[in-house]
Amino acid sequence: MNRSPGGLVAARLPLDPGPPIDPFALAGPDGILFHTGEQALVGLGRALTIALPHGLDSASDLDRVRHTLAAIPCEDRLGPVGIGVGVVGFGALPFERSRPASLVVPEITVGTDASGEMEWVTVVARDRSDLPSGSTGLRAKLHRMTAPRSGRAGGVLSPVRVDSLSSDESFEAMVAEALVAIGDGKVAKVVLARQVDVQMEATVEIAGLLRRWHELEPNCTVFAVPTPDGRFVGASPELLVERSGRRVHSRPLAGTAGPPTGTRGIVPPVELLESRKDGNEHRLVVEAIEQALRPLCSDLDVPPGPHLVHLHHLTHLGTSVTGTLAGAADGTVPTALHLVAALHPTPAVGGVPSAEACRLINRLEPRPRGNYAGPVGYVDSQGNGRWMVGIRAMSVEGRRARMAAGVGIVSGSEPAAELVEANLKLTAVFDALAPGVPFTTSPIPVGHGTTG
Repeated sequence: MNRSPGGLVAARLPLDPGPPIDPFALAGPDGILFHTGEQALVGLGRALTIALPHGLDSASDLDRVRHTLAAIPCEDRLGPVGIGVGVVGFGALPFERSRPASLVVPEITVGTDASGEMEWVTVVARDRSDLPSGSTGLRAKLHRMTAPRSGRAGGVLSPVRVDSLSSDESFEAMVAEALVAIGDGKVAKVVLARQVDVQMEATVEIAGLLRRWHELEPNCTVFAVPTPDGRFVGASPELLVERSGRRVHSRPLAGTAGPPTGTRGIVPPVELLESRKDGNEHRLVVEAIEQALRPLCSDLDVPPGPHLVHLHHLTHLGTSVTGTLAGAADGTVPTALHLVAALHPTPAVGGVPSAEACRLINRLEPRPRGNYAGPVGYVDSQGNGRWMVGIRAMSVEGRRARMAAGVGIVSGSEPAAELVEANLKLTAVFDALAPGVPFTTSPIPVGHGTTG
C-alpha cells in the first residue's frame, strides 16, 4: 500500500452558492491557470513539488508521478464519480525532453465548467484537521483572493524595447541552411523558431494579459504556470494529448495560412487545404503521432485528411486523432504524462526524424527554447489529464517577456515566406501583451512615438 507523501490528505467539495469565481483574477500574478473554454482550473499555493530529474526520458520518474498522486487520499464530497478533478499536478516542461522538470500539486485547486453552474474545490493539507469541514464560506474566501495583488490591475502597458535574437537576414539564413539539410536527405522536416525579447514599461499584469488572450482566442487553451524563468503563459491552439479513462485524443496542427486579406508570401486560408507544401508538412506530423499512439491503443481513428482551424490571426491545418488505450497485463493504461513522453516532441515543433531535427535546431537557433514548444498541462491522481503544446506563448518575469514562434521547414519552403509566417505568429502573441502597438523585430525602442 502506497504511503501518502509527507502525510498529505485531500478533500474535494462543491463551492457554496454565490457569484461565480473569476478564474483570471483568482490566478492573479502567481497562481496556476489552465482554461480550456470548457473548463477552468486554478491552482493556488504549493502543497507538493514532484521532481522529474531526467525530464520525460525516465520511465521510473513518470511512474513515480503516477504513484505519488495516487497515494494522496482524497475524500470526495462532490457527488458522482468523474465530475471535476481531484488531486492534480500541473507542469510546464522544457522543449528539450531530457532536461529536469517538475510538477506542482497546489494547496487549493478551483474548477469550474463553461456554464459556471459546476464549481468545486480540491484542498490538499498536511493533516485532516486542516481540511475544510464544509463548503460554507469557501466562495467568500476565494473572492477575497481575487483582489489585485501586484502590478497595474486591468491596465495595458506599452513596450519600451523589442529585440530579436536573429535579424531578418540571419533567420532567413537559418531556413536556407535547413533546406540544405533537407536536400541532402538528413531530415524531411525541421521546425525553426525565432525568439524575441520585449521590455515593458512596468511589471506585466498577468491576470489582465490572460483575460485579453482568452478574448482574442476563445477556442485556445489559456495557461499560466510557474517556471524557473518566471511564468510561462500563453494561448495554445494545439492539443498534444488528452486522456480521459481509456479515451485518448490528440489534435496536431501544422500548415499555416495568413489573414483572409492575404499576406505576401503566405497561402490564403481558402487555398490552405490545396497547398502541397503545407499538406506535406502536416502529413509528417500526423504520421508520427499515429506511429506513437497505435501500439498503445486497441483502436485508433486517424481521419484521411485535415480540417481548417481558424484563429484570430491565422488558420492552420488540423487533424483530430482519437482512440481507446489498451490495458497492460495488470489492467493499467498509460497516464496522460506517459502519453506526453511517448509523443513529445512531435514534428509540429521538432521535425522528422526527431533526433536529427533536434540536433539541427540546437545548432541553428541562437539559444535554447526553454519552455517554448514544450508540453504544458496537468495529470491527476487517476492518470487523466490534458497537455497542450506550449506555442503562442511567452515567459514573463517582471517587466520582461520572452516570446518565440516556429515555422515548419520542408522541401519547397522559401526563406522569405517562412520569415513572414514567423512574424505573423509573433504578432499573435504580441497583440495580447501590447494591444494596439504594431509588432516589429527592430531593436529601435517602441511605445514612445517610434513604433517602427
